[in-house]
Amino acid sequence: MRPNRYGILTTALASLLLAAGSVQAAEVVLVNGATQGQGTLRSRSGECFAITPQHVMGLGGVGLTVTNAERVRAPAQHLGDYGDDIALLRVDARGRMTCGATWPRSEPLDELLEEAVRLGRQGTLLRVRPTGGVESHAVRFTALEPRHVEVVLITHNSEAFQGISGSRLLLEGRPVGMVLETLQDTIRVYRQDALNRRLEAFFAGGIGPIPAGDLPLEPRQGRVVVTTRTTVRESPTPFARAIRRLEIGQSIELLGKVKGRPWWQTAEGYVRVAHTAPP
Repeated sequence: MRPNRYGILTTALASLLLAAGSVQAAEVVLVNGATQGQGTLRSRSGECFAITPQHVMGLGGVGLTVTNAERVRAPAQHLGDYGDDIALLRVDARGRMTCGATWPRSEPLDELLEEAVRLGRQGTLLRVRPTGGVESHAVRFTALEPRHVEVVLITHNSEAFQGISGSRLLLEGRPVGMVLETLQDTIRVYRQDALNRRLEAFFAGGIGPIPAGDLPLEPRQGRVVVTTRTTVRESPTPFARAIRRLEIGQSIELLGKVKGRPWWQTAEGYVRVAHTAPP
Protein backbone atom coordinates (compact mmCIF):
# COMPACT_ATOMS: atom_id res chain seq x y z
CA MET A 1 0.00 0.00 0.00
CA ARG A 2 1.32 3.42 -0.94
CA PRO A 3 1.69 5.79 2.01
CA ASN A 4 -0.84 8.59 2.26
CA ARG A 5 1.20 11.73 1.58
CA TYR A 6 -1.45 13.93 3.21
CA GLY A 7 -1.36 11.76 6.32
CA ILE A 8 2.43 11.96 6.48
CA LEU A 9 2.38 15.76 6.14
CA THR A 10 -0.33 16.08 8.78
CA THR A 11 1.61 13.90 11.21
CA ALA A 12 4.81 15.87 10.58
CA LEU A 13 3.01 19.19 11.11
CA ALA A 14 1.44 17.95 14.33
CA SER A 15 4.87 16.85 15.58
CA LEU A 16 6.35 20.27 14.82
CA LEU A 17 3.55 22.06 16.66
CA LEU A 18 3.94 19.72 19.63
CA ALA A 19 7.67 20.37 19.74
CA ALA A 20 7.15 24.14 19.53
CA GLY A 21 4.55 23.98 22.28
CA SER A 22 6.94 21.98 24.46
CA VAL A 23 9.62 24.66 24.11
CA GLN A 24 7.14 27.39 25.06
CA ALA A 25 5.83 25.32 27.99
CA ALA A 26 9.37 24.91 29.31
CA GLU A 27 9.64 28.69 29.68
CA VAL A 28 6.42 29.40 31.59
CA VAL A 29 6.40 29.49 35.38
CA LEU A 30 3.94 30.04 38.20
CA VAL A 31 4.64 33.33 40.02
CA ASN A 32 3.70 33.69 43.68
CA GLY A 33 3.58 37.32 44.73
CA ALA A 34 0.77 39.53 46.02
CA THR A 35 -1.44 37.21 43.96
CA GLN A 36 -0.77 34.04 42.04
CA GLY A 37 -0.13 34.41 38.33
CA GLN A 38 2.18 33.37 35.55
CA GLY A 39 5.49 34.49 34.09
CA THR A 40 7.88 33.73 31.25
CA LEU A 41 11.57 33.00 31.81
CA ARG A 42 14.28 34.71 29.81
CA SER A 43 18.05 34.63 30.25
CA ARG A 44 20.64 37.39 29.97
CA SER A 45 24.39 37.13 30.60
CA GLY A 46 24.01 33.88 32.50
CA GLU A 47 21.26 35.22 34.75
CA CYS A 48 17.60 34.24 34.73
CA PHE A 49 14.67 36.66 34.69
CA ALA A 50 10.89 36.27 34.75
CA ILE A 51 8.55 38.66 32.95
CA THR A 52 5.17 39.00 34.65
CA PRO A 53 2.37 41.55 35.16
CA GLN A 54 3.25 44.05 37.88
CA HIS A 55 -0.05 43.48 39.70
CA VAL A 56 0.88 39.80 40.21
CA MET A 57 4.07 40.86 41.99
CA GLY A 58 2.32 43.55 44.03
CA LEU A 59 3.83 46.50 45.90
CA GLY A 60 7.22 45.85 47.45
CA GLY A 61 7.71 42.42 45.91
CA VAL A 62 8.15 40.64 49.25
CA GLY A 63 8.58 36.85 49.33
CA LEU A 64 8.47 36.34 45.57
CA THR A 65 8.96 32.83 44.17
CA VAL A 66 8.59 31.17 40.79
CA THR A 67 7.70 27.50 40.25
CA ASN A 68 8.14 25.57 37.02
CA ALA A 69 6.03 22.74 35.62
CA GLU A 70 8.13 20.17 37.53
CA ARG A 71 7.17 21.94 40.80
CA VAL A 72 10.74 23.19 41.31
CA ARG A 73 10.66 26.47 43.19
CA ALA A 74 13.19 29.31 43.10
CA PRO A 75 13.28 32.63 45.00
CA ALA A 76 12.96 35.83 42.99
CA GLN A 77 13.36 39.54 43.55
CA HIS A 78 11.74 42.54 41.91
CA LEU A 79 14.16 44.15 39.48
CA GLY A 80 11.98 46.90 38.04
CA ASP A 81 8.67 48.05 36.59
CA TYR A 82 8.51 48.84 32.88
CA GLY A 83 5.11 50.51 32.63
CA ASP A 84 1.88 49.13 31.16
CA ASP A 85 1.68 46.70 34.13
CA ILE A 86 4.91 44.92 33.09
CA ALA A 87 7.46 43.89 35.74
CA LEU A 88 10.80 42.08 35.62
CA LEU A 89 12.00 39.67 38.30
CA ARG A 90 15.50 38.30 38.82
CA VAL A 91 15.23 34.56 39.52
CA ASP A 92 17.77 32.64 41.58
CA ALA A 93 17.62 29.67 39.21
CA ARG A 94 21.14 28.35 39.81
CA GLY A 95 21.01 24.58 40.27
CA ARG A 96 17.22 24.75 40.47
CA MET A 97 15.76 25.18 37.00
CA THR A 98 16.72 25.89 33.41
CA CYS A 99 15.99 29.40 32.26
CA GLY A 100 14.37 30.10 28.90
CA ALA A 101 17.06 30.08 26.24
CA THR A 102 14.87 31.16 23.34
CA TRP A 103 12.90 34.34 22.81
CA PRO A 104 10.66 35.52 19.95
CA ARG A 105 12.29 37.74 17.37
CA SER A 106 11.53 41.45 17.61
CA GLU A 107 9.28 41.81 14.60
CA PRO A 108 5.86 43.45 14.11
CA LEU A 109 2.80 41.25 14.47
CA ASP A 110 0.21 43.61 12.96
CA GLU A 111 -0.46 41.57 9.82
CA LEU A 112 -0.57 38.23 11.64
CA LEU A 113 -2.88 39.46 14.41
CA GLU A 114 -5.13 41.43 12.04
CA GLU A 115 -5.74 38.23 10.11
CA ALA A 116 -6.29 36.24 13.32
CA VAL A 117 -8.97 38.70 14.46
CA ARG A 118 -10.59 39.01 11.04
CA LEU A 119 -10.89 35.24 10.66
CA GLY A 120 -11.59 34.55 14.34
CA ARG A 121 -8.65 32.18 14.45
CA GLN A 122 -7.88 29.89 17.35
CA GLY A 123 -4.96 30.34 19.72
CA THR A 124 -3.70 28.71 22.91
CA LEU A 125 -3.06 29.99 26.42
CA LEU A 126 -0.36 28.19 28.41
CA ARG A 127 -0.08 28.26 32.19
CA VAL A 128 1.57 26.23 34.94
CA ARG A 129 -0.82 24.55 37.37
CA PRO A 130 -0.19 24.93 41.14
CA THR A 131 -0.12 21.11 41.29
CA GLY A 132 2.50 20.91 38.53
CA GLY A 133 2.42 20.46 34.79
CA VAL A 134 1.29 22.84 32.06
CA GLU A 135 -2.30 23.20 30.93
CA SER A 136 -3.54 24.81 27.74
CA HIS A 137 -6.81 26.56 26.94
CA ALA A 138 -8.15 27.18 23.45
CA VAL A 139 -9.12 30.79 22.73
CA ARG A 140 -10.44 32.77 19.77
CA PHE A 141 -9.05 36.14 18.66
CA THR A 142 -11.67 38.91 18.78
CA ALA A 143 -10.09 42.41 18.82
CA LEU A 144 -6.80 44.20 18.17
CA GLU A 145 -5.20 47.40 19.48
CA PRO A 146 -1.71 48.92 19.03
CA ARG A 147 -0.33 47.23 22.17
CA HIS A 148 -3.05 44.72 23.04
CA VAL A 149 -5.07 41.91 21.55
CA GLU A 150 -8.26 40.40 23.00
CA VAL A 151 -9.32 36.76 23.04
CA VAL A 152 -12.18 34.71 24.50
CA LEU A 153 -12.22 31.13 25.69
CA ILE A 154 -13.74 28.74 23.18
CA THR A 155 -15.04 26.45 25.93
CA HIS A 156 -16.36 28.18 29.05
CA ASN A 157 -14.24 27.23 32.05
CA SER A 158 -14.35 29.40 35.15
CA GLU A 159 -11.22 27.74 36.54
CA ALA A 160 -9.24 28.97 33.54
CA PHE A 161 -9.63 32.56 34.81
CA GLN A 162 -7.97 31.79 38.15
CA GLY A 163 -4.39 33.07 38.19
CA ILE A 164 -4.41 33.57 34.42
CA SER A 165 -2.50 36.89 34.46
CA GLY A 166 0.91 36.44 32.85
CA SER A 167 -0.13 33.37 30.81
CA ARG A 168 1.51 33.04 27.41
CA LEU A 169 -0.65 33.34 24.29
CA LEU A 170 0.36 31.26 21.27
CA LEU A 171 -0.81 31.37 17.67
CA GLU A 172 0.25 28.35 15.61
CA GLY A 173 2.79 27.58 18.33
CA ARG A 174 4.26 31.08 18.13
CA PRO A 175 4.23 33.43 21.16
CA VAL A 176 2.12 36.50 20.40
CA GLY A 177 1.43 37.95 23.84
CA MET A 178 1.10 37.82 27.63
CA VAL A 179 -2.22 37.99 29.50
CA LEU A 180 -2.71 41.15 31.57
CA GLU A 181 -6.31 41.01 32.75
CA THR A 182 -9.79 39.62 32.23
CA LEU A 183 -12.86 41.81 31.69
CA GLN A 184 -15.96 39.67 32.13
CA ASP A 185 -15.42 36.95 29.48
CA THR A 186 -12.75 38.87 27.53
CA ILE A 187 -9.06 38.19 28.11
CA ARG A 188 -6.84 41.22 27.45
CA VAL A 189 -3.33 40.34 26.26
CA TYR A 190 -0.20 42.50 25.92
CA ARG A 191 1.19 41.92 22.43
CA GLN A 192 4.55 40.19 22.10
CA ASP A 193 5.95 42.83 19.74
CA ALA A 194 5.02 45.57 22.22
CA LEU A 195 6.58 43.54 25.04
CA ASN A 196 9.78 43.12 23.04
CA ARG A 197 10.01 46.88 22.47
CA ARG A 198 9.42 47.62 26.14
CA LEU A 199 12.18 45.27 27.34
CA GLU A 200 14.67 45.43 24.47
CA ALA A 201 16.98 47.98 26.11
CA PHE A 202 17.50 45.76 29.15
CA PHE A 203 18.04 42.48 27.30
CA ALA A 204 20.03 43.98 24.43
CA GLY A 205 22.53 45.48 26.87
CA GLY A 206 24.14 42.13 27.53
CA ILE A 207 25.83 43.43 30.67
CA GLY A 208 26.46 41.16 33.64
CA PRO A 209 24.75 41.24 37.03
CA ILE A 210 23.90 44.74 38.19
CA PRO A 211 26.06 45.56 41.22
CA ALA A 212 24.17 46.90 44.22
CA GLY A 213 26.28 50.05 44.10
CA ASP A 214 25.10 50.81 40.58
CA LEU A 215 21.40 50.80 41.47
CA PRO A 216 19.74 54.20 41.06
CA LEU A 217 19.33 55.99 44.38
CA GLU A 218 16.94 58.68 45.48
CA PRO A 219 18.80 61.02 47.87
CA ARG A 220 17.50 60.72 51.43
CA GLN A 221 19.14 62.16 54.53
CA GLY A 222 18.55 61.65 58.22
CA ARG A 223 18.12 58.62 60.44
CA VAL A 224 15.42 55.99 60.61
CA VAL A 225 14.31 54.08 63.70
CA VAL A 226 13.89 50.33 63.47
CA THR A 227 10.33 49.24 64.24
CA THR A 228 10.93 45.48 64.07
CA ARG A 229 14.03 43.33 64.42
CA THR A 230 15.76 44.04 61.13
CA THR A 231 18.66 42.53 59.21
CA VAL A 232 21.18 44.75 57.46
CA ARG A 233 22.03 43.06 54.15
CA GLU A 234 24.88 43.57 51.71
CA SER A 235 22.53 44.19 48.76
CA PRO A 236 18.83 45.15 48.43
CA THR A 237 17.35 41.66 48.33
CA PRO A 238 15.99 39.42 51.09
CA PHE A 239 18.33 36.67 49.84
CA ALA A 240 21.55 38.68 50.25
CA ARG A 241 24.11 37.91 52.94
CA ALA A 242 23.24 39.36 56.35
CA ILE A 243 25.76 41.79 57.84
CA ARG A 244 24.21 42.36 61.26
CA ARG A 245 20.87 42.70 63.01
CA LEU A 246 19.25 45.79 64.45
CA GLU A 247 16.94 45.60 67.43
CA ILE A 248 13.71 47.57 67.82
CA GLY A 249 14.45 51.20 68.70
CA GLN A 250 17.92 51.31 67.16
CA SER A 251 18.52 53.99 64.55
CA ILE A 252 20.64 54.03 61.44
CA GLU A 253 21.78 56.85 59.16
CA LEU A 254 20.58 56.93 55.57
CA LEU A 255 22.50 57.52 52.36
CA GLY A 256 19.49 57.17 50.08
CA LYS A 257 16.62 54.97 48.93
CA VAL A 258 16.95 52.44 46.13
CA LYS A 259 14.73 53.74 43.35
CA GLY A 260 11.75 51.51 42.68
CA ARG A 261 12.55 49.12 45.55
CA PRO A 262 11.57 49.12 49.23
CA TRP A 263 15.14 49.44 50.55
CA TRP A 264 17.16 52.13 52.30
CA GLN A 265 20.89 52.32 51.64
CA THR A 266 23.07 52.91 54.69
CA ALA A 267 26.82 53.08 55.23
CA GLU A 268 26.81 49.38 56.15
CA GLY A 269 24.36 47.96 53.64
CA TYR A 270 20.62 47.92 53.08
CA VAL A 271 17.54 47.71 55.33
CA ARG A 272 13.91 47.28 54.43
CA VAL A 273 11.80 50.46 54.31
CA ALA A 274 8.83 48.68 55.87
CA HIS A 275 10.91 47.77 58.92
CA THR A 276 11.63 51.37 59.89
CA ALA A 277 9.87 54.57 60.89
CA PRO A 278 10.11 57.35 58.27
CA PRO A 279 13.09 59.73 58.64
